[in-house]
Amino acid sequence: MITVRTPAQIAAEINSLKSHTDKIMLVNSIKIGHCLTEAKAVLPYGEWGKWLQESVSYSQRTANYLMQIYREFGPALASSQESSSDSQPVANLSFTQAVLLLEIPAEERAEFMACHDVETMSKRELQEAVKEKGQAEEKNPEAEGVLSGELIPVIRKPKRLRTLRTNLVQPAAAGPDSTDSTKYDAQYAEHRDGMIREFEELRKTLDALNRIDPARKEVKREETFKILTNLAAMMKEYPPPLETNLNF
Repeated sequence: MITVRTPAQIAAEINSLKSHTDKIMLVNSIKIGHCLTEAKAVLPYGEWGKWLQESVSYSQRTANYLMQIYREFGPALASSQESSSDSQPVANLSFTQAVLLLEIPAEERAEFMACHDVETMSKRELQEAVKEKGQAEEKNPEAEGVLSGELIPVIRKPKRLRTLRTNLVQPAAAGPDSTDSTKYDAQYAEHRDGMIREFEELRKTLDALNRIDPARKEVKREETFKILTNLAAMMKEYPPPLETNLNF
């Protein structure tokens, strides 16, 4: 006799499988992040982007994100596994929960997890709790879906950085004599993406500082503005024209 399950029973099994998959995804993402960190350390300078694309089909943004997950959660997860204990909060995290917790600075994350029962919170509940802490400026999109060809969700930049990236000038089609320039294209892309990432981290730091010391934040903002203004002036024409004292 075939037992017909109720929709509630079916939903319970689906949610259980989703939870199990989410936890496996976090563990595997940490392992991949560790491998990527190891590979980047031994690759020759300028070969990182090419190796990612040709060997593992990752973009640099995806690789950087996986390495961040490894740095932020890998040591704590390894410690909990070595002690064979589930008492460590990280041991019971799902991938979605870990992604949302990345919005909180590492030095504040342990306290946040101690004050919230993160393990039992739904994604929406955790999103609201993180937003209330003032770290997430907009809904975190990383936990919304998974790339078909990669292990982790699509990485989207905040609106300001997304606009900056879409306005970047695309290189012209490669010509027959462009062999020597190819490696510099890869280096340029790596440094450009790194600059954008670091700027976003700087912006988050200023946001955090503004919440506790607005006056100090303003000093740092003015300093940042001067630096960016000088850099923009430097790149207005680069390399700069040669100056000479010779009169013709």
